[in-house]
Amino acid sequence: MKVLILSAGKGSRLNLEMPKSLVKLDDRTMLEVQIEQLSIAGIDRKDITVITGYKNNLFSKHGLMTQNNEHYSSTGQVYSISCGTNYSNQKEEIIIYGDILFEAKLIDAIKLTDSNFIVPSFKNFKKLWQERGDCDFDDLETFIQDSDHNLLEIGNKVNDINLVNGQFMGILYFNNYMFEKFLKWYEEYKKTYGDQGYYEIQTTTFLHHLIRKNINIKTIDYDGYFRELDNEKDLELIKESLIF
Repeated sequence: MKVLILSAGKGSRLNLEMPKSLVKLDDRTMLEVQIEQLSIAGIDRKDITVITGYKNNLFSKHGLMTQNNEHYSSTGQVYSISCGTNYSNQKEEIIIYGDILFEAKLIDAIKLTDSNFIVPSFKNFKKLWQERGDCDFDDLETFIQDSDHNLLEIGNKVNDINLVNGQFMGILYFNNYMFEKFLKWYEEYKKTYGDQGYYEIQTTTFLHHLIRKNINIKTIDYDGYFRELDNEKDLELIKESLIF
């Protein structure tokens, strides 16, 4: 399995002059904790590539392969994903946001599935959002799946929290060369929506676009440790709750 870690953005809400994946938690950065969990799940460092952008030179000391998104300041997440086109011929690929933490058991569970396109769902999202101080779930996006774990809706504004089945975790899994198809769908999106739509589209919006095109996306439920780093409150919570 090849891994792309998206670490191109600046993370301006943290008021730090570094990418979020390089923020120190203890004696380790977010990136180092991710690599530790990937290693536990059997993924070698040589199979990990970091998509960089802002202050890309800071990643050199980690000894990982990198691919730079030169347009990081004006492009969305899907464009950063497409910077990993060198891996389009890989049978198995996983995309991971650089500002999230999770347990190795999630990767283990993903590897046991027989689906070609998986977007994991964090089930304990309500508790997490309450801890973050957003009891009204103002910034939460929809994540709706059916009883067979088919993803039906993602990325829209939440009107009824009781209809939301989970939270997008910033992880995409592709098997049987599905990543190559994902990149082709992205190129097709440009033909329909033009350069601006192509460069600026975010992951959940693009996933919802694929659902409307009848592309089957499966989900798996995850209830282990999960944190995302979006602001200073998140950083405080991560440091208090880090279990590994």
